[in-house]
Amino acid sequence: NTDDYFRGSGRIPWWAAGCSIFATMLSSLTFTGVPSKAFAQDWVYAVGNMMIPVVAVVAVVIALPFYRRIDATSAYEYLEKRFHWSIRAFGSLSFSTFHVFRMAIVMSLTGLALAVATPLTATQSVLLMGLLSIVYCTLGGVSAVIWTDTLQTFVLMGGAVIAIVWMLAGAQQQASEGMLETALRYDKLNLANLHLSPFDAQIALWVIVLGAIGQNVASYTADQAVVQRYMTTRTEALAARAIWTNALLSIPATLIFFGIGTSLFLFYRSHPERLDPSITTDQIFPLFIARELPLGVSGLIVAAIFAAAQSTVSTSMNSVATTLVTDCFRPLLGRWNEHAFLRLAQTLTVLLGIAGTWLAVSFVDPEIRSLFDQFIKVIGLFMGVLGGLFVLGAVFRRANAVGAWCGACAGAMSMYAIWKYTAVNGYLYTAIGILVCVSVGLAASFMALPPKDVEGLCLPLRKP
Repeated sequence: NTDDYFRGSGRIPWWAAGCSIFATMLSSLTFTGVPSKAFAQDWVYAVGNMMIPVVAVVAVVIALPFYRRIDATSAYEYLEKRFHWSIRAFGSLSFSTFHVFRMAIVMSLTGLALAVATPLTATQSVLLMGLLSIVYCTLGGVSAVIWTDTLQTFVLMGGAVIAIVWMLAGAQQQASEGMLETALRYDKLNLANLHLSPFDAQIALWVIVLGAIGQNVASYTADQAVVQRYMTTRTEALAARAIWTNALLSIPATLIFFGIGTSLFLFYRSHPERLDPSITTDQIFPLFIARELPLGVSGLIVAAIFAAAQSTVSTSMNSVATTLVTDCFRPLLGRWNEHAFLRLAQTLTVLLGIAGTWLAVSFVDPEIRSLFDQFIKVIGLFMGVLGGLFVLGAVFRRANAVGAWCGACAGAMSMYAIWKYTAVNGYLYTAIGILVCVSVGLAASFMALPPKDVEGLCLPLRKP
């Protein structure tokens, strides 16, 4: 039934749910985009990843109890209970649009990378990832997604460790002190730029910290792909363990993937003749895989890149199908039986997979220099408003439906204006969206009647 398909009937072990959150958030963007950033620049973006354990506290203490209390299948059920059904529909459709684009960006990035590392063209890689994800996600629902995510976690982390060890061994440095000195001399281990400009290409420390907190608050409170995992374990305490599992895994993953970027720099500094100057930055790591690794090892790394992409794509398919059935179709087709809703969910999963794959093929553009930067902007454009709605409802008891609509509209318009007409760093988009949505929403709420009853839906959250 749909409870099996969307929530695994609450039977998923906490450690598997935690690995699934981790694999979902660690897409192929991390596997290829992060090393390329560290290769071309430094470690400043690593500070953003270190905000994940900080925001995990918010997820465990605030978001998780809210969703478990209302027994949510969709994260946006909270928005209806707190504000109005129309806010729920807005949140659901915004999330669905975002994740279709997310699927496309992740698959296109991976396709471009694998075109360098394998005989496949970028389009062939996209079609292969899309087809495989559609098959197992449609057949198995969230349980298939979580268990494949768990296996993929081991594959992608194992592949990353092997890659960094091989690169360091091939850098031909006499000792670890020599490699460290080289990295320091070229500022490859820099963790902070202390200027104040939000426009500078060298991203400032405060932009990283504020932007990362905004992105992670939005993800862990208002992203169905993450919130759905909160409901797959038997108890709230086990769900909290899943969140902490993801938070703790993010620390070594950050060190490994930024370390890969620095190791790439050291390797190609020792062997400059092996670097192809015509490729994009995102293709540096795949180039190393294709040219420098023996066949068995390179195959494992390629499998890891595929795994990283598919864990994100399959999650997006299942979570969007969940929101559309739960938030849109079930209220309209309430007389349907569970079998009919299950078939609808499977049909939607297939259609969403096809749509995401088709978009990914159209997004394959070798002229894009860094899909990492584009992806950060897409996250901000959508998730800022969704995160703002949750913060508005959970923190401010005076907030109401009128305020929520005003905040959502103001947030969406400000996001578009910032993207279209300013040079503000994309890392700030989500934080700005949350701030605008909350401030405008709260001000507008005071011009309308207060909400009738917010007990159990607003902080402080008392035990029922």
